[in-house]
Formats: sequence, C-alpha cells, structure tokens
Amino acid sequence: KVRDVVLVPISFVSDHLETLYEMDILYREKAIEYGISNCYRAPALNNSPFLIEALKELVLQQIAEGA
Repeated sequence: KVRDVVLVPISFVSDHLETLYEMDILYREKAIEYGISNCYRAPALNNSPFLIEALKELVLQQIAEGA
C-alpha cells in the first residue's frame, strides 16, 4: 500500500555515479514493480555550505585536541 518513497544515500556525502545509477534507475524500476508510484532520491550534500562548515569545525576540533 506504499505509494511514496524517498531514497536517502547515507553512505556518501557527494553524488557518485554508481549511487545515482542504482537509486535513480535500478531502485526506481524496482519500486515501480512493487507498485510504488512516487520514488524520489534526496540529493547528496555535495558542496552544501552546511556540510563544509561542519567538516571545517570537525577538523578544527581535532587540531585543537592534538589528534
């Protein structure tokens, strides 16, 4: 009875060809086979300013801790 699905590529922070192919083509085809009419993929973070800032803060924290 599910009609809507959002796929979230949690293994990657940026788009990768294999992930896009699997999610946008293979998984979408599988969803259609199961009767899911709306199958969307959440965009990867890529160069999101929020991601860049978070990564910066993690690096600075590690430097400050002497890691």
